[in-house]
Amino acid sequence: MLLLLGIDTSAKKGILCLGTKEKVLARKTISPGQSSGELIPSLETLMKREKIKNKDLQAVVVSLGPGSFTGLRVGLSLAKSLAFALKIPLVGVATLDSWVFFLLREGIFCALRRAYGGKCYVGFYEKNQGKTTKIDRCRFLSFSQIKGSLEKFSPQKVTFLIPTQERELTKELKKIKNTSFLLLDEIFLIKALLTLGAERLKIGKIDNVFSLSPLYVSSPEVRIGRGNKDSRHEKRGHPGS
Repeated sequence: MLLLLGIDTSAKKGILCLGTKEKVLARKTISPGQSSGELIPSLETLMKREKIKNKDLQAVVVSLGPGSFTGLRVGLSLAKSLAFALKIPLVGVATLDSWVFFLLREGIFCALRRAYGGKCYVGFYEKNQGKTTKIDRCRFLSFSQIKGSLEKFSPQKVTFLIPTQERELTKELKKIKNTSFLLLDEIFLIKALLTLGAERLKIGKIDNVFSLSPLYVSSPEVRIGRGNKDSRHEKRGHPGS
């Protein structure tokens, strides 16, 4: 089995993992908002602890988001650098897609995670007989917009997929009728990333280290700073900032 390095810096807490499609061998969580400073030292610690050398890695799988603007750039930069230096495949995985792909249940799903400004990154999917269909592109929605988007699925029940670390989202979403929830823990998120990455490798969907870019659903806020120069900042409350 291929030994994969997984990198997910799309949320407040970043994740590094080593494993195959079938098994997670090791993982390490990065402190909230510290991806830029802790990512490389944490990777070195993880590989040293597991006695894995660079030459043992056979591919890099990286989460493309949506999520933290800064976190995604940092994670993808490391993934590209490693893939290029080690001459191994690079595979980018849309974060929400991986959750549904790995899920064993069938039905209509709304995968979402907190964004900023009281909104969420949202993706709608249908899973039937093992086949995953993306119903709509990933969107940046308020809770009222999410509720409105669900009307087209009535009378079918919609299941929300939410990371455990963002369980507070259920307080608002449980007000929406004909829905249920699945909370996804860290090990699920890791397995989802590695599994979809391995599947893409299997069918030859390898990304270009020079052109692969994060999945940005909304742009960072643009402000005019001193000296009349444009400066980009993540909006307040953006995870991972």
